[in-house]
Amino acid sequence: MTPEDKEARLLLQPFLFGDIELANRIVMAPLTRMRTPLQSAVPNALMREYYEQRATAGLIISEGTFVSDQARGWYGAPGVYTEAQRKGWQEITSAVHAAGGRIIVQLWHQGSVSNTSMVGNGRFPLAPSAVNPEQLLHTGYGLTEMTSVPVAMSLEDIRQTITDFRHAAMVARDAGFDGVQIQAGYVYLFQQFLQENLNLRSDGYGGTIENRARLLFEVLDAVLEVWPANRVGVKAGPMMSERGGFQSIPSTLPTSEYVYRRLNDYGLSHVMLMRQMADLQGTPLQDLQGDGVFQHFRRLYSGTLMLNVGIDASHGEELLRQGLGDLVAFGRDYIANPDLVERIRVMGPLNEQRPESYYGASSTGYTDYPTLAQVSKREIQHV
Repeated sequence: MTPEDKEARLLLQPFLFGDIELANRIVMAPLTRMRTPLQSAVPNALMREYYEQRATAGLIISEGTFVSDQARGWYGAPGVYTEAQRKGWQEITSAVHAAGGRIIVQLWHQGSVSNTSMVGNGRFPLAPSAVNPEQLLHTGYGLTEMTSVPVAMSLEDIRQTITDFRHAAMVARDAGFDGVQIQAGYVYLFQQFLQENLNLRSDGYGGTIENRARLLFEVLDAVLEVWPANRVGVKAGPMMSERGGFQSIPSTLPTSEYVYRRLNDYGLSHVMLMRQMADLQGTPLQDLQGDGVFQHFRRLYSGTLMLNVGIDASHGEELLRQGLGDLVAFGRDYIANPDLVERIRVMGPLNEQRPESYYGASSTGYTDYPTLAQVSKREIQHV
């Protein structure tokens, strides 16, 4: 590949993201790294350094960030609902902006994928119905527990949850984020409402697809009271853990299709779609294995589509050229390569991953990965 060919790659081209011009189409995916204190969930200086290092991404999406105490369910994850958390995030957004980057926050509610120790203050996890999703929780550094039976949400709980998302969106705005993404995928609260075997309600939030999707769209409407649509995105789709209560059932695909068709009406900054990496053979989603999910939902959604999970740079370039998406979000590659954009530009080698330090409290395996420039300098010094 010639230098001219390298620069012609779509991944490296600017992109209009809502009303923001991104320097490239390379997105840092949301990555839970467990670097905040459990009780306060306040972002800190170590996190500022981590995000600032990766500011050459066209866009950074923050790690999943809780919208309230009730939303919590992962040890060491941050929040965006208190004044201390706002100040912590403002330090981070200011650093990213000073480095020329853009950053949005992922608004997160874990619902039943939690337990009483994670939620805290004597509360129980809330969910559409009192059904154990049977998922593994990260309850400490190297510690895991299984979920238990949650409490079915009352109508007041649902109203409070909508209020919590609106409030978190306001805190995010005041913290200097460039936008928000609602986490409505994988195994968390909104997927619990969408999933028929976890949502046994007989009121206006259960039964039909329209009812099961109602909470998601009411939360979206609440967030849109704070942010313009072109600064709001949604992560949604049929990818699940394929364990416990989150397994592909006959209604999984039509439910996701309904959500995507409705999202067309909002003029959002983006929708994020994940590849399913589990073996789907023999499930209702077997035709969506690998890139099949991108092909399927690209036909349904006409707005900006962000693709994620199991994609390297060459694959991402191919997906963009096929028109299956507009942006590509990289996860693990961004853990180990703070200068991922430069490595993609020069087609350089990637650092080796250190999975043992994905989660933890220190800088090890977090902010100590070298850039290509640092590696070259070391090589010169050893000549």
